[in-house]
Amino acid sequence: MDTIQNNDYIILKGTSFKSKPIFASFQYPMFDDLVEDLMIRYGNTISPGRPIRGKEEIFWEAFDTTNSRSVPIPLQLYFLPFYYSMLLVVGSDQADTLTLTSPIERNVRKFFGYSKRSKKTENYEHLLEIIECETEFVPLTYNCTTTKLEKNWHKTVHLRERDAVQLYVVPKPLEYFPMLFVNCSMDNIRCMYNNITDLMISRNKPLCYCPYFFTCAIFRPIIFNIFENCIEYRQRLPGVDVTDEEFVIRRTEWLDHQSRYMVSDCKCRSNTAVILPDGLWRPTCWDQMEFLFYRYDCNIRHEYLPPYYTRDHKDCEGHCD
Repeated sequence: MDTIQNNDYIILKGTSFKSKPIFASFQYPMFDDLVEDLMIRYGNTISPGRPIRGKEEIFWEAFDTTNSRSVPIPLQLYFLPFYYSMLLVVGSDQADTLTLTSPIERNVRKFFGYSKRSKKTENYEHLLEIIECETEFVPLTYNCTTTKLEKNWHKTVHLRERDAVQLYVVPKPLEYFPMLFVNCSMDNIRCMYNNITDLMISRNKPLCYCPYFFTCAIFRPIIFNIFENCIEYRQRLPGVDVTDEEFVIRRTEWLDHQSRYMVSDCKCRSNTAVILPDGLWRPTCWDQMEFLFYRYDCNIRHEYLPPYYTRDHKDCEGHCD
């Protein structure tokens, strides 16, 4: 089975979407406030006076840039994990509600100032227009592409006039991850949430709880490093790889970005010797590579071909054509 199909199976396991969903890191004041309220209320129910463990790291830069360093924040001062954005998932189910994941049950209408007797109707037209016009999505193609929704997509989303927002209370609140689902059935939401959180937790890295880094891991599943004049590579999420053809493209792209080139034009993954034109290369830790190169320019400069020492492939034990 093709690698990309395997990737889709990992993320879409158990779902029944007619077409593949798309993903984005998303911020919107109304939902941002609701997420914070849900986190704080949940924290107060389980650990009065004790914070929940934080889920991200921040980077602090002193006035003297030579002293810049990463500052991990394991605990919060309040009952609120670091929250900058939610993961937005747009599917193809024609659901009539927006579904927000939550660590706790909550009356959403009451939060937004509505009651059962209120005659007000909730208008999410502006939200849907923002999603359509301003949001860039990452599709499940794993080839460094982004997309936008089609024009007038928001007119195809038919939400309820009342109770247009519902909550999905997650099975493991301590590992809560904020996600907003549009046009997704509850069965697909349940499976999708479990699949994505399993992938992030398996990395055991706080940064993986950030929606932006998760979408970047779909956008660019593989990162590279150079150690002792050889290329090393790693999958950014377990089991999420790329095809061999896509791997060669990304490797060439990254080397071009680094002004370094393969010793030969071998197309297999095991031949990793590189030319270091400017001398000494200092090994860079994987976390720093993740931070610096997760979304560099995807367009290889085609006005010239990279120089190689040889015209022929090296002996790769039968892995090359």
